[in-house]
Amino acid sequence: MNFRYRLMQFMSGRNGVDGLFYAIFGVAAVLSIANCFIRSLVLQIIVYVLVGFAFFRIMSRNIEARRRENQWFNKIKFFCVYKRNIRRQRKADYSHVYKKCPRCRAVLRLPRRKGKHTTVCPKCNKGFKVYVFKA
Repeated sequence: MNFRYRLMQFMSGRNGVDGLFYAIFGVAAVLSIANCFIRSLVLQIIVYVLVGFAFFRIMSRNIEARRRENQWFNKIKFFCVYKRNIRRQRKADYSHVYKKCPRCRAVLRLPRRKGKHTTVCPKCNKGFKVYVFKA
């Protein structure tokens, strides 16, 4: 119990573990496993730098800077997850085709009917031709 109390006392006022730590450490682990097969000194140095940076972030007392870094990472992560979910949803939609309006770049969800069609964008009211390959 005494060791646990001393560890808590040591870590008070420090950043600790967050999502960016897990990401950096995961990349370092993947690169380390890849280095088992490649055996590159440069790759091993990159792994050491990543692990060192990850532990630097844990021990840092500049919590505001580490919070901003983690917030930036979460913004990028959630954007990538959002885009991935949209791609999966569109791929699973067999009855519609998605096309961009050439004028306003709005994404239109059109019924999947084979052939050439003329459609009107609801945002800019411009008509354009759409060719659907498969029905």
